[in-house]
Amino acid sequence: MAQALIFHYRPSDNFLVKMNPNAKLIALLSYSIVISSSQPASVFILALIPLFISFAIKLPAARYIKESAFFIVLAVIMFISSLASEGDITKAAASPVAFLSMVLAAILLTDSTMPDDLSRSLGSALSHVFGKAAYVLSAIIEITLAMIPTIIDSALGMVEARKARGEVFFSHPIHSISQLSVSILSDILDKAEIYIDALYSRGYDASKRRSTFSYSFSDAVVIILSILLLILKIFYKFYDNPSF
Repeated sequence: MAQALIFHYRPSDNFLVKMNPNAKLIALLSYSIVISSSQPASVFILALIPLFISFAIKLPAARYIKESAFFIVLAVIMFISSLASEGDITKAAASPVAFLSMVLAAILLTDSTMPDDLSRSLGSALSHVFGKAAYVLSAIIEITLAMIPTIIDSALGMVEARKARGEVFFSHPIHSISQLSVSILSDILDKAEIYIDALYSRGYDASKRRSTFSYSFSDAVVIILSILLLILKIFYKFYDNPSF
């Protein structure tokens, strides 16, 4: 059931998997900021970037489209509301295209990066500024990301169990939601306690320095281009250039 979660790691051997997690994270943040604040023409051009990368790494489109149904519905709602307010189909299409492009970019990150690799790499980078606190933060991120599939599994399992017992969700929606929420929260707390006990039994130290990943030439190029693109965008925004 964990595969119902759209953002998950898929073992592969492509160029994205080999990149440093920090380089991919910086590229994602820069791309999201730039495309979310760009004019429609720029949005449509920038939207091609994650599409080309998806084709290059042979991303399983059918599976991810199915898992992205919620985001696609949100994009359609955004398009309809923007079209009703703007009256311009080009401007109305820009917002959902930018939104779906950011979702696809995030999928590319999680598809090619294990959660513990990302948190470990991020903690190592931040340790130069925050010291041991950065490793504690990375441990929190790692544990949180590791628990997300478990939470999804618990929620889906409880929903299926209630359906099997013949419970009708929409007959008493408020009562059903409250009961389901309490059950899920209780189950999460129990599993979190087991997870923490297992870590303590192995002598886990969240503040301990951990190994990290080296940076390749391609990682440096991606980081530099991402930062330059972001600086260029801020520069043009500062001078209020509507063409960018």
